[in-house]
Amino acid sequence: MRLKSTVSLVQSTSTRLNLTPELRQMMALLPLPALELAQYLRTCAQTNVLLEVLEPESGMDGEIEPETSSDLEPEPDLTRELSGVTDDEPVPAEEQVEANFDLEDIPRSRSQTGAGFQADRTASRETLLDYLLWQLDLTPLTARERSIAWALVEGLNEDGYLTAPDAEILSGLDPALAVTPEELEVVRHQILQLDPVGVGARSLTECLTAQLLALPTDTPGCALALHWIRNAPASLAHGTSEAQAARLGVCLSDLQRAWALIRTLHPIPGSSYPNASETPAYVIPDLRIVQEGGRWVAHLETRYLPRLRLDPLYSVWLDGPHPALNHPGLRTQLREARMIIKNLSLRNGSLLRMAQAVVDHQAGYFTDGEAGLRPLTLREMAGQLELHESTVSRMVQGKYLTTPRGVIPFRRLFSVSLETQTGTTSAAAVRARLRTWITSEDPGQPLTDDALAQRLSREGIMIARRTVAKYREALGFPPFRERVKPHPTTASRSHEETSPCS
Repeated sequence: MRLKSTVSLVQSTSTRLNLTPELRQMMALLPLPALELAQYLRTCAQTNVLLEVLEPESGMDGEIEPETSSDLEPEPDLTRELSGVTDDEPVPAEEQVEANFDLEDIPRSRSQTGAGFQADRTASRETLLDYLLWQLDLTPLTARERSIAWALVEGLNEDGYLTAPDAEILSGLDPALAVTPEELEVVRHQILQLDPVGVGARSLTECLTAQLLALPTDTPGCALALHWIRNAPASLAHGTSEAQAARLGVCLSDLQRAWALIRTLHPIPGSSYPNASETPAYVIPDLRIVQEGGRWVAHLETRYLPRLRLDPLYSVWLDGPHPALNHPGLRTQLREARMIIKNLSLRNGSLLRMAQAVVDHQAGYFTDGEAGLRPLTLREMAGQLELHESTVSRMVQGKYLTTPRGVIPFRRLFSVSLETQTGTTSAAAVRARLRTWITSEDPGQPLTDDALAQRLSREGIMIARRTVAKYREALGFPPFRERVKPHPTTASRSHEETSPCS
């Protein structure tokens, strides 16, 4: 049998997004917390002569009216913006990047420094462990799977890799669970899909493979990148060349496309997160929650952020009939400056719209504390706002709110749902109950985890004792044996019995 190769033209229809510089910049702005946003705006003003930065006045004692949705420019449709459709002047073709775009491709950013805000001085930067545990709380898992997942994420190193052997992880689990290595591996692959994708991998190859598998299957260069990483990972260090393409049996242009995709991956998923031992940082809240007319309202906190505007003289000259000033470089900077200002408005409007939706849902928190928190997941909020779940996650992550109950992380208003005999409640409300009971317990006879679980069951909340223990540890309370304190009368009587006779 002889194989015959033929060449033919095939017409097909596919949908792709033009990943323009405007779209890339907008998606980079969405996750920026206040500190990084301020730094980013100042950098933009330094690199663009047409942008003018207006620094906030320092040392102001008077209150400044925070920015509300009515103060912002009309918010563009976020879904329309993500599709790459805009009403602005067209971007030159050479500046467009054609790609299959997914929200998971946008890297997260973290606040690295901060100072100068009179807020929560003890607020620490979120570690990778904190972020993963928060995601697990919002992930639908069984109690058995959750215990395994907690043990796995606690075994990660600072780079986000799992270096602890299976035997060590299994030894740290409750022997009554009788977890098998196969179950451990199944849960570990679920952790690989958490954000950042690839966390929990045991090797660089597995980490990069997980990130590629999270992309759409028709992403240009994805199949070849997977083949390259799985079969010749050592050759990645040599980049692209004719010899490399020949070894893989592909043309050089396909290899370069796969190489460009590989360079967007993150070989160290935990690199953007601080170590747990690092010094706590100051935070600048992004939003302020106040009560107006019996309703809790979200406002953008703009008092400590610089503002950008176009230099009025330059913009008038460039828009006027002055041939000497009609320079291509200045025209490009004018387009970039307008793009930054527009995307900043989009970022602020989207953040404010989502914050108001969350505040409306969790109004009970601001009056009753954590006991008033209702179940709310990222997926539910994404469905309500008609956004991608990862977009909501990025807008929540790293943001802080000023509330009547202090400065809190935005993510505290999200909580997993727990079934009760009368309906559902949030895990945060359950933790609030445990905190109240433990702080008011008899120091001489503290409550055991079994006693706490029985109290919850009497209120219709059926959770296991080991889940109670996890919640107690998360609240910072030691086991009941370490909480035993003798009564003052007992202690004095014991002192009298042991004191020497005069």
